[in-house]
Amino acid sequence: MKFITKISLVLLSALAYYLIFYANKIIFESLEFSYGVNWIFIPSGIQLLLVLILIGEGALGIVLASFIIGLENYYLDSVIRTFITALISGIAPLISRKICFDFLGIEKELLNITTKSIIQMSIVFAFVSASLHQLWFFYNGKSDAFTHSLFVMAVGNLIGTALVLFSLSIVSSMLKKNKSLNE
Repeated sequence: MKFITKISLVLLSALAYYLIFYANKIIFESLEFSYGVNWIFIPSGIQLLLVLILIGEGALGIVLASFIIGLENYYLDSVIRTFITALISGIAPLISRKICFDFLGIEKELLNITTKSIIQMSIVFAFVSASLHQLWFFYNGKSDAFTHSLFVMAVGNLIGTALVLFSLSIVSSMLKKNKSLNE
């Protein structure tokens, strides 16, 4: 893949994640539980989706957007700490992808994704992302109620990820049916 294409994919991923983060913030603002923790977090589904499809370019885009979002909303007393939070946002879906493909045997091409695989991927990502973020927030004194925040963040990530993956699955299924009708 050409360098320009890779940079474009990183920037498009960053833009997509950034815009969906703010849309989620506007729509579900009243459902925020604590610092960076939401009962419904659609961007988590976008994080996993970008990394499932684009792998490294998706993860880098998430890190870039998360860093900007962190500077705007969740500054952790230093640029370095804020950047580490952004790294967690990009690394969590990579770890989850690895677990899902290597240990759960989910098909890497995602062509025949099943309800079971969507649920498995959603659970894995919700737990990995929430755990890494909450450990970091707790370490930095931004989370007083670690277990409660971990639970709520995992639920928000699970709902957001499942919504995105199920929506994609439905759209994909409709496109396949439409294609077979036109042939």
